[in-house]
Amino acid sequence: MPHTKKRPYKISLISTHGTGKTTLCYEVAAELKKRGLKVKVFSEIAASAFEQGIPINETTTLPAQMYIMMQHITEELRGALRGYQVVICDRSVFDNLAYLERRCGEQTFLRDFLRNYAEKFPYAAIYKLPMVGELMDDGIRNAQSVEFQADIYNRLNTLLSDMKIEHRTLPTPTTELRREWADLIVRETMEALGLAVPLAKEKAVV
Repeated sequence: MPHTKKRPYKISLISTHGTGKTTLCYEVAAELKKRGLKVKVFSEIAASAFEQGIPINETTTLPAQMYIMMQHITEELRGALRGYQVVICDRSVFDNLAYLERRCGEQTFLRDFLRNYAEKFPYAAIYKLPMVGELMDDGIRNAQSVEFQADIYNRLNTLLSDMKIEHRTLPTPTTELRREWADLIVRETMEALGLAVPLAKEKAVV
């Protein structure tokens, strides 16, 4: 069914670190912009927090993770206020919570807050990237072990299940990793917005 509400079509790409979310965000955004859509994309907030000296990973704190989470929410709301048709989020409030709870333990008040936030300002689509290929170097978290990466992935899966968050795991690619994912997300976004172009016509233009 086409997306008809006035709020932006908000896409979130989630997973553990080193799975290619950031690159995929910009590839999807570029393809949607080619199709004439006004798109807002923002990178993972932890990257800018890290550059400011805010602790992440094993040395993080509850205030640090709260800062990251609230900045993420701010960016999501900014996209809605600025009138973008599509907002693409590198992460969601939920995988941010997985990092927070790994370090600080389960936070019931945050789970309740984020559940209510997501009901009031819902994601139109949440795509989870599987752990395929090698850990990608982002210069922030990949000094950590593969075990850390896998632990976050497993915690995220448990969190999504516990909180009953609707999402879709992207299929394991058969050829180019992000190319297949980008094509799928762009096609589904265009269809949801009622702007899909028949595949045969797309090929004819190329």
